[in-house]
Amino acid sequence: MNKILFGGSVDPIHLGPINMAESASIQLDAEVIFLPSKVAIWKENSTSIEHKVNMINLAIKDHSHFSIDLYEATKEKNYTIDTVRYFVNEYPNDRFFYLIGADHVNAFNRWKDAKEISKLVQIVFFRRPGYEINEENVKEYKMLEIVGDHKQVSSTNIRIFNCFELPKPVIDYIVENNLYFVPTIHTYLKDKRFKHSVSVADLAYQIMYKHDPDNAEEAYTAGLLHDIGKEIDQLPIMKKHYPEYLDLPKFAYHQFAGEYIAKTIFKIDNEDILEAIRNHATGNENMGKIAKVIYASDKIEPTRGFDSSEYIKAMMNDIDEGFLMVLKANKEFLENNRKDINNRLTSKCFKYYL
Repeated sequence: MNKILFGGSVDPIHLGPINMAESASIQLDAEVIFLPSKVAIWKENSTSIEHKVNMINLAIKDHSHFSIDLYEATKEKNYTIDTVRYFVNEYPNDRFFYLIGADHVNAFNRWKDAKEISKLVQIVFFRRPGYEINEENVKEYKMLEIVGDHKQVSSTNIRIFNCFELPKPVIDYIVENNLYFVPTIHTYLKDKRFKHSVSVADLAYQIMYKHDPDNAEEAYTAGLLHDIGKEIDQLPIMKKHYPEYLDLPKFAYHQFAGEYIAKTIFKIDNEDILEAIRNHATGNENMGKIAKVIYASDKIEPTRGFDSSEYIKAMMNDIDEGFLMVLKANKEFLENNRKDINNRLTSKCFKYYL
């Protein structure tokens, strides 16, 4: 049987290695064994091995040809040669491949007993677009190239919330266990509003995944951060960075403060996400798809305390029609409760869509 060993710190596991493993599995007709390490030789670790293992299990649960082995997870210090020797000796009738990324190709000559590794297993690798490969290492260690789509995802960017290319179960695990960027979010939001934000993010993800799966993570990000400016002093940010909106009612300030925090603290530069955050309270004319989803999800997420199932169903059926339904209902609610609908952004929103 063909088996692919896939090691690394995977902190956290994301769609990059998942896609690499999938492509390699198909091309080599092989099972993939993920090998989370307790300590990565080349990297500084912060997340516990228990969390790493749990996230990998969640990420691969729907891949029948993927599995996880805890050989490296139990060791304080381990080299790849130790792992390779163990599997070759333990399973003498199997053929083993060892999967690495482009950066590891260039550093492979520095690995402990690199020559022996390449004799015991077939090294396979992915090229990274725009990344120059050390062809001497490829030739010296008889490496085999695997061709396929390579998602440019960085674990570092995920940890600081600048990227969110993660399987949804892993996203949920990170939020539930207060990992990586989540403690920073908690410094801005108290528990009640944090739960609301998570609920908005979950609903936005579900809606966007139904209609546009490629942008579901962006919708989740916008939902999680939409109220990030709600519980701070917004006036200094407004005066310095958004003076043109000081004429708006104060309830609108937090959407601009939220955009500012998203850009400066979480380094979000995706305009669709930023637009959704800065328009979620007032609305605006000619809103993008994610902005419509966040506006609606903020009003109808399940913890709001009323039966919003009709509106959620409408959004799941059609984003544009569902958004109009939510917008009409919100306009009626605001009018009945004598809320301000005459500010220039809300007025433009109602006039444009209704």
